[in-house]
Amino acid sequence: NTFLRCLESLESKMKAWSAVRVVARVPARALSTKPLTVAVLGTGPVATAVKASVGEWASVTDNASKATYAVMLDGDFDKMGKSLSASAVAVAVGCKNAATVAKAAPKATVAAVTCAPAIVAASELAAKAGVDTSEVTNVISWGSGIPDISHAYVGKTWALELSEDPLPAVTSTPEAEAAAAAATIKALALGSDGKWMSMGVPAVGDFGTGEGIFYSVPVVCKPGSFSRVGGISLTPAVAEAMEASRVALLAEA
Repeated sequence: NTFLRCLESLESKMKAWSAVRVVARVPARALSTKPLTVAVLGTGPVATAVKASVGEWASVTDNASKATYAVMLDGDFDKMGKSLSASAVAVAVGCKNAATVAKAAPKATVAAVTCAPAIVAASELAAKAGVDTSEVTNVISWGSGIPDISHAYVGKTWALELSEDPLPAVTSTPEAEAAAAAATIKALALGSDGKWMSMGVPAVGDFGTGEGIFYSVPVVCKPGSFSRVGGISLTPAVAEAMEASRVALLAEA
């Protein structure tokens, strides 16, 4: 019996050592490999912040031609668009700039970063409720970035129970702009898990947006693509603000 116990102990140690050896044979570089590459094109503190945020889940480069995904913050948007591969997914700050990129790269998937006002509005709602911003959902940025909290919730509480104005006046910040750019490309690269994400996309007539411009609407994302959220009711005040934004975007086109 003593012999059998020793044999069983030896076999157990050999199996454990074998498992350790299997792990040890995996190169350290392979364990830390990031499968996605995102080009972040821009200068200044916003670009620095976006690179740091994106770097948490992807490899970051400044060469758009070698990246599957791209964030375009400032510079020559036509030139940056022409540097994209046909299969690229890119986001540009602002609807007008996104339209420029899309024209230069007609086969790429392009969207506009427009959700900074929604991020600020969500932060203000969270502060009023004394909760983390992760508890705030469904804040929308319409058009060029009009924040709308009429469909938002803070936890299980309707946002309009905390704030009476469905269209809060907010002031964006560089921090919000960086967070918006990072969040938009992350949603397009990894998906949004069914959560609403506002971004400027080619207008197709829904919500009275017409066509021929990029217009911010709520979407849900799967890796590499987006789908518009339908069936959203609009109050007269929200519809009026959306129409004003549509007219302004048409004038810029």
